[in-house]
Amino acid sequence: MKQTILTFITQVNPDRVSELRTLLDVMGSNVEQNPYIPYLDLKLLHFSSLVLTDDDVYGAYLVFENNFDGELDQYLDDLYAHAAEGLHLIYSCCLDYPAGSATEKTQLLSYLRAHIVHPNAYHIGNVGRSAVRTQQEDALRDGFEDFLDEVVAQGDVGPASSIRKKVQTLVRSQPAFAWAANVEPRQTPLEYAVPRLKFAIAAVMALLLSPILIPLAIVWIVMLRWTETHEPAPPELDVKEHIKELVKREDRTHIVQNHMCSITTVKPGLFRRATLCGVLWLINLLARTFFDKGELSGIPSIHFAHWSMIDNGRRLLFVSNFDGSWENYLDDFIDKAAFGLTAVWTNTSGFPKTSWLVGEGARDGSRFKAYARASMTYTNVWYSAYTQSTVQTIDNNSRIREDLFRTLDVTAARDWVRRF
Repeated sequence: MKQTILTFITQVNPDRVSELRTLLDVMGSNVEQNPYIPYLDLKLLHFSSLVLTDDDVYGAYLVFENNFDGELDQYLDDLYAHAAEGLHLIYSCCLDYPAGSATEKTQLLSYLRAHIVHPNAYHIGNVGRSAVRTQQEDALRDGFEDFLDEVVAQGDVGPASSIRKKVQTLVRSQPAFAWAANVEPRQTPLEYAVPRLKFAIAAVMALLLSPILIPLAIVWIVMLRWTETHEPAPPELDVKEHIKELVKREDRTHIVQNHMCSITTVKPGLFRRATLCGVLWLINLLARTFFDKGELSGIPSIHFAHWSMIDNGRRLLFVSNFDGSWENYLDDFIDKAAFGLTAVWTNTSGFPKTSWLVGEGARDGSRFKAYARASMTYTNVWYSAYTQSTVQTIDNNSRIREDLFRTLDVTAARDWVRRF
């Protein structure tokens, strides 16, 4: 099943920044019941955020993040059907907005389309699980757990295969659970094959062009090392006051997820910009093939994340929806993904000193965390369609459903029961 990640990025009218911030604060104070975008009615949506950022050089921008199921046209129609008035009020605060009222659907949606930014690289933690399926399977597991609690209370506990048969009987006998038996594949054969075909083509092309690419790589390595040794040392950062603002939206006690939006400035020069493009291209290729099992470079807590080069490649936007606390998230990055993390952000200003593109950098934990905090923007509005589900919980729920009617041996049946 296709899942889409994109952002709408617009410049805000300088005279209406305060007005827009007030509107977003109203939305952020009660996201699910806000009067502008009724998120609970958007059944295709997984995660969404609205971030108002004001930069001394680039001015005020509105970043509207959307992670949804299916194609863009279907999502935009759904978004307009439920949130036309709210969208009109929001984007009336932005430059060059053409619609005179919310009823002007063509103008409103054309404006959004004109400001789409597709990611250079992205990661999906639970590939092929729609928002609706995720919520249904979570409720299914809860229903099974209640049923099994009753079985245990009655003392009717047998071997794992017997327990599994009881659950199978429950599903067959309850019309409310009938949907659970019809399991759709997470990906179609074509969706699975296309990224691997692209990887194979890239590998073959690299081999065929090796007589040209090897000399170019040598030149690139020399230029890289020269650039690294001649760039000024990054400044020491004091982020205490900035952190106070950020934590207002982080580590909320009633949910298990967090959100991060970071905007950094790409180091000047074509070399750094081209290097960053190449690194993101490679990450995106690997994310579609080697990192498509729920983990990004060994990190199992990321639902949706993406990198986008914006402002004609002069800045890098990173947006992530993840499980747990910000501190644990960054520790995971340092411990498990410092190699790729450094390769990306060493091309941006203020990143800790790096050698050979992937050395040092993020491994300087205190400086890296200060850099990460300094680059983060305050998230004005953030929505999750399933606030109590981690990436691993969602995957576990899917495995419960997918294995319910499969033929399992004794060991596999025991492992299935242990998923509850």
